[in-house]
Amino acid sequence: MAGRYELHCLPGSHTHDLASLDPHSLVAASYLQLLCPGEWTIVDCSDPGLSPSGSLPFLKRGPDTFAGSAILAHLLQANEQGNGAVTGDAKAFQALLDTTVLPLVLHSLYSLPQNWLFIRSLLIPSLPWPSAFYRPNALRASARTQVDALHPDWWGLGGEAEKEAEDERRRKKALLETGVEGIRERKEEERREGKERMKKTFGEGKIVSAARQVFTALESTLAASSTPFFFSSPSPSPLDAHLSSLLSLALYLPLPTPILADLINASFPRLWTHTALLRRTLWSSDSLPLPPTRSSASSSLTASFTGALKALFPLPSPFSPRLTRHGAPISSHPPLTKQDLSFRRKRYTFFAVCAVGVVGWAVGTGQMPLPFGGRLGRLMGGGAGRRGWVRFRAGEEGEGEDEWEEGEEDEDDEEEDEFDDEED
Repeated sequence: MAGRYELHCLPGSHTHDLASLDPHSLVAASYLQLLCPGEWTIVDCSDPGLSPSGSLPFLKRGPDTFAGSAILAHLLQANEQGNGAVTGDAKAFQALLDTTVLPLVLHSLYSLPQNWLFIRSLLIPSLPWPSAFYRPNALRASARTQVDALHPDWWGLGGEAEKEAEDERRRKKALLETGVEGIRERKEEERREGKERMKKTFGEGKIVSAARQVFTALESTLAASSTPFFFSSPSPSPLDAHLSSLLSLALYLPLPTPILADLINASFPRLWTHTALLRRTLWSSDSLPLPPTRSSASSSLTASFTGALKALFPLPSPFSPRLTRHGAPISSHPPLTKQDLSFRRKRYTFFAVCAVGVVGWAVGTGQMPLPFGGRLGRLMGGGAGRRGWVRFRAGEEGEGEDEWEEGEEDEDDEEEDEFDDEED
């Protein structure tokens, strides 16, 4: 098996330096950066249909493709280090992170309403058209499925759900009514707001309590290590990369509701230091070469649309030189034949005729008024002259009095000219 690894995953944000905004993709990227530095490439992909498992991310190397949990298993098997006891502990902690820390991160990113709006604002500019319209909601639905599988009562805690927000808008609209009903509704609204505040506070307290238990266990494990890494490892292990990837999404994104970040900064300094250390070790250009990034052309309709336009209008760029210093053409395309040149001239002639026909129709029917009068305006405007243009403006803008007077003056001038001609 030869060649570079290609990690097809959701893209990161243009305003932040995380390799991906998806927790699973960021974990896989951290494993590759730790175990295979300089031997892999990030491929921005938003189409899960390209994956053999129907979900992102997936890893390719030559003819082999790995998806889902097989990505980490393959990388660990290909770069197996240490004794069996450490490997067994690492696998146990990996399962612990997937069942404890991952649901907390998914809940923080996708369940809390303000955080979800922020994440969606980062995803939409990073996704190609038209997947930007539906992929964020599909990601949120997938995140809810994963959270509900482990903690069915977590979703919606710590914030308002969509139905509650809609009810909130309806109640505020009802408050605009006057009279006794409005006063009664206002008192009912105050009572409901108090209940919502209590529910929100209780929900955040429940999430914080669950996170505190998990972070306490991880903090104590780091404290028992003689090195800054897990299990007294002299260098970062896959477990370190796994945990730092999940916590980076909560610590290094400016979330509007930073529940996990506030908890870690206030009570778990070792976890914060550990995440910062792994961030510098793995994703700093001074320590390791950063992987190149390219977009998947097969999953982007934008690239297809651009290619179609280039095929339809094969115009050379006016900013690129035509010849090299020796006079040889820099283009690798073969010279056009007489048939190609004839076809191109006919195509441009067809487009020009269509454009002139549309403009002529618009002028002749008055859809495109001419802002000048005189004989040229009468000829191009179908004989309507300045008066026809004045009528059009009067109908659109409602300023008919002055303009009709001006039009009448034009008619009087023409009548005087005709009278003078008869006298002569």
